[in-house]
Amino acid sequence: MRSLTGPVEIYGVKYPGMVPTGLDLPKTVYDVCRRSRRPLRKGDIVVLTHTVVAKAERCRITLADVKPSGLAEAIADKVGKRPELVEVILGQSKRILRIEGHHLITQSKAGIVCANAGVDQSNIDGGQSVVVVPSSPDKIASKYAREFSRLGVKVGVVITDTLGRPFRIGDVNFAVGSFGIPPLNDLRGKKDLAGRRLRVKRIAIIDELAAAAELVTGSASEGIIGAVIRGYNPGRSRKGAAELQRPFSKSLFI
Repeated sequence: MRSLTGPVEIYGVKYPGMVPTGLDLPKTVYDVCRRSRRPLRKGDIVVLTHTVVAKAERCRITLADVKPSGLAEAIADKVGKRPELVEVILGQSKRILRIEGHHLITQSKAGIVCANAGVDQSNIDGGQSVVVVPSSPDKIASKYAREFSRLGVKVGVVITDTLGRPFRIGDVNFAVGSFGIPPLNDLRGKKDLAGRRLRVKRIAIIDELAAAAELVTGSASEGIIGAVIRGYNPGRSRKGAAELQRPFSKSLFI
């Protein structure tokens, strides 16, 4: 029988103006959904951008307060960035992996390999301050899930950032933190339509949800701090986005 499946719905959560430091994000999302006559439901997935999470968690640094080291000044000259910004990046990094052109690729304290350790100047104050990724984004996602539960609704939470890809042009949203949903859908051992048993197939569920959410959140001046994804029910899990980090011993390129 031929049929359609779905649907999966994605709603953007709009906030008027800049997000203030210390904002109660779960309560804000809950209230926006209620006022929009689309109240949160059990099984919804709340996706939040790391910039607003960093502001809410007070992970903001004023560059004028940063004293750059000699290493930061040398790297800044090479990549064409402010020495103060580079000093923050170094402070948020476990290790530098590559310096190429204006690109500074590091492994962040959260264990993520990305540009600039996830340090971001967008949507803050025009470049005078930066926000950094919380060192334990999975713990933040877990905390928010508990706060949503206290508000009366059990949801999954995904915290996102933007990731460049070495072999593709253009950035995509991916998950830096999550709680309440399985990070992976492991299909190994299952059979395809031809009866062939799958050997390596694992779907990065939270990354696909993060990328889908950016279709409504955008990354510029939209003022949309996150999204609610409804109709996709992968089940419950206490595992987080750290499950998706490939160990350096198994890296194909580092």
